[in-house]
Amino acid sequence: MSSTVIGDGLLAAAVARRPPEVLVVARDGWDTGDWAAAHDLGRPWLPVWTELGRVVVGPLVRPGEPGCVWCLQKWRSSAPRREQWTGELRGHDRIAAEPSHWLSDFAAETVRELVHAGAAEDCCWFLDLRDLSLARHAFLPDPLCQVCGALPDDTAARAELTLRSRPKPRAGASRIGDLSESRLTALYVDAETGVVAPPTGLSGSLFPLAEAVLAEYGYRGEAGFGRTSDFAACRATAVAEAMERLGGQWAWGKRTTVRGSYAELAKDALDPRSLGLFPPERYQQPDCTYQPFTEDAVTDWVWAYSFREARPVLVPETYAYYRTDWRPGAEPDKPFTFEISNGCALGGCLEEAILHGILEVVERDAFLMTWYARLPLPEVDLARAPDPRVGLVVERIERAGYRVRAFDMTLAEGIPAFWVLAQDTTGDTTRPKVLCTSGSALDPVSGVLTALRELAPIVEQEVRRYPAEAERARKMAADPDLVRVMSDHALCSATQEAFDRFDFLLSGNRVVGWEELGRRPWPLHTDLRDDLTEAVGRMLAGGMDVVVVDQTSPLHEAAGLHCVKVIAPGALPMTFGQQNRRTTGLPRLLTVPHRLGHAPHPLTEADLNPHPHPFP
Repeated sequence: MSSTVIGDGLLAAAVARRPPEVLVVARDGWDTGDWAAAHDLGRPWLPVWTELGRVVVGPLVRPGEPGCVWCLQKWRSSAPRREQWTGELRGHDRIAAEPSHWLSDFAAETVRELVHAGAAEDCCWFLDLRDLSLARHAFLPDPLCQVCGALPDDTAARAELTLRSRPKPRAGASRIGDLSESRLTALYVDAETGVVAPPTGLSGSLFPLAEAVLAEYGYRGEAGFGRTSDFAACRATAVAEAMERLGGQWAWGKRTTVRGSYAELAKDALDPRSLGLFPPERYQQPDCTYQPFTEDAVTDWVWAYSFREARPVLVPETYAYYRTDWRPGAEPDKPFTFEISNGCALGGCLEEAILHGILEVVERDAFLMTWYARLPLPEVDLARAPDPRVGLVVERIERAGYRVRAFDMTLAEGIPAFWVLAQDTTGDTTRPKVLCTSGSALDPVSGVLTALRELAPIVEQEVRRYPAEAERARKMAADPDLVRVMSDHALCSATQEAFDRFDFLLSGNRVVGWEELGRRPWPLHTDLRDDLTEAVGRMLAGGMDVVVVDQTSPLHEAAGLHCVKVIAPGALPMTFGQQNRRTTGLPRLLTVPHRLGHAPHPLTEADLNPHPHPFP
């Protein structure tokens, strides 16, 4: 056997007949017992092994560099559509060591030529033993890999922000460029080894819609969705949103290093009470998995950047990332309250990501402010929309038997936000009575159009599922504590029994023209940095801070993407499950309706809408 080949069997013998320049570890079965010893030699090496009907070649492992065979195996084991039985067989010692009966001399010679071609430097190849077809599978280094991963420490210096000039393609744009489906696909999408599974389109939907499911790295079913005007853009958007979801789960780019109590860290820390907590009685309930906040409670903290203070500040890790308890090998703290992807956003640059994080915070804050305070909103005249696409989307939804209405829910900050609603016109009690969602954008037309494109698939989905869920929906309408998960909110609010809860919104008669939307016009900047500065300035003037957690990881950097979470202390955070409602410690909820002229005096807790919100 050659000095550059480790292993025995047909594959090792074939490779050794022409000794390669790189060390090859070859096995005719699934036995990977030689890998650690080869890696310890400190030189590049190439794994080759057989899995029943295929030979796997690569990737080339370079000790000390990111991207190794253990990264590859992690992505493969996390693939959403993997064959479940393979993991069980791989763990069986006898089967793992036994050579594949399909392995032939010709297949072994094919592997040898592939090794000598150097084709597996940054990927792996599958040789199908049934027909000798080859398939190339790219992968990205796993930042959390125990073998080649090396995360830097999270520090205040890393959280510093310096905004850069970002010229826009046109004055009305809110992004510096379009997503490239081909580039995102090449980097992230692979059914076997990708961070994201190949997107699937729903061809029977009202409008183009795509779903891209993340690799099941510690969790199952997390996905991104694309809802645009064509399927190519939908697929690109779905992959990008999936990568945004990945960034929000836990820290993939930095190692959390700060642990302590708020009492110890207060001079540098954001007060968790300013982010909204549960009422005290919630923490006493048997199903509560959260801990009440006290100034002496010890937890992990991550560094973020505060625009109000113009310096880095500390944020509890369970606010900065919303699935820290699912990170493999983690021993997380109990969070103080329920948190999801509020304020998470992805962009082609940091400024773009922060701006869109602010827009999401604004949208959800305005939606919940409207619902909890029952704000009577002015209605948008959809029939006179300056963009014909608005009318086309409205007409398509109305063909499904719904009247579409939109309302301007822009608050005092003047960052446009809109509530859109579909109201059943057929009288059929087996259909949802009301469905709604929202959107926010710098341009009111874009904000309304974004919301309508969200509404269209919601209508389609809920019309399909409602008949089978109608009885449960009525029970939730009668008992709000039965509203437990995200999908329950739209279902509960869609019942005839809940329809009068929308009277504050639907009984008004004030219709505003498009030139009046958004409270005050947004300047037509040619630089995205100016848009961000404008948005931050309006948030600060409204009494809120803009705090940015940079969630960007090497996985995002591979495509030049940036991922952030924007936190606005005082803003209403979206929650799901009636018992997870977070309004305690947010005085702005009680004062803003009065400041806007919708209430004769500041509200009290007793004045707030007690019903589950209808956000889908």
